[in-house]
Amino acid sequence: MELSKCKVLLILFTPFILNILISSIIGMYVSYNAYLRGLRGEEIGIEVQKALYTVNFYWSIIQVGIGLYVIKLMGGWSKFEEKLSFRDIRESPAKSLALIAALIMVTLGIIWFFLGLSAHMFYGGWGRFAESWKKVVAGLPLYSKIYLVAIAPFTAGIFEEAIWRWFGIESLSKHYSPRKAVAMQAIAFGVWHGLTLHAVATAIVGAIYGLVYLKRKRLLILVLAHIVSDIIGFSMSVFAV
Repeated sequence: MELSKCKVLLILFTPFILNILISSIIGMYVSYNAYLRGLRGEEIGIEVQKALYTVNFYWSIIQVGIGLYVIKLMGGWSKFEEKLSFRDIRESPAKSLALIAALIMVTLGIIWFFLGLSAHMFYGGWGRFAESWKKVVAGLPLYSKIYLVAIAPFTAGIFEEAIWRWFGIESLSKHYSPRKAVAMQAIAFGVWHGLTLHAVATAIVGAIYGLVYLKRKRLLILVLAHIVSDIIGFSMSVFAV
């Protein structure tokens, strides 16, 4: 069954819509209570970030829920398993491992570049940003940190690649040129991560992963690179500060 372009775009942008709604509700509630406690400015921002990262498991609920839905639309779990076949690596182990390593380095490089840019634009430098982030991390319960390192990378790596690279590119390519499909899914992937410079970073990563998918039409290498990148990134964010 061929989906209309409107339905495809609605599915691709639904995670963004849900994320904005949930985070806005949490943010407004926490901000109001922080204001009543006499907190101001940056202190309120820190409290909001603490709250969002404390209940961050809702990310995986959205990823898995939408991911399972698009897998069903694309023909079911057996079709998804074909996209995840280890044949992708067995055919050329050295090249596959090199590509995974390259994707990890590019992903982390882009993310940390934009993180540094954001620190200088909005915090006046890396030092002030690091101090602010330490306050957020210090207030997180251990289960949230464990989730970020041990669970979130896997739900993201598996289901985000299913949603945006597999479903997104394959479905959009029926209505647009392949490169336009890559660009559109990258935008949807970027804003899912919020409306900050991080969205720009993840959109660029999404475009790169999309071009790789466009050439290979397989997911395993992308999934593995995504998982490892998230494990490294989240570990550095919550345990190395």
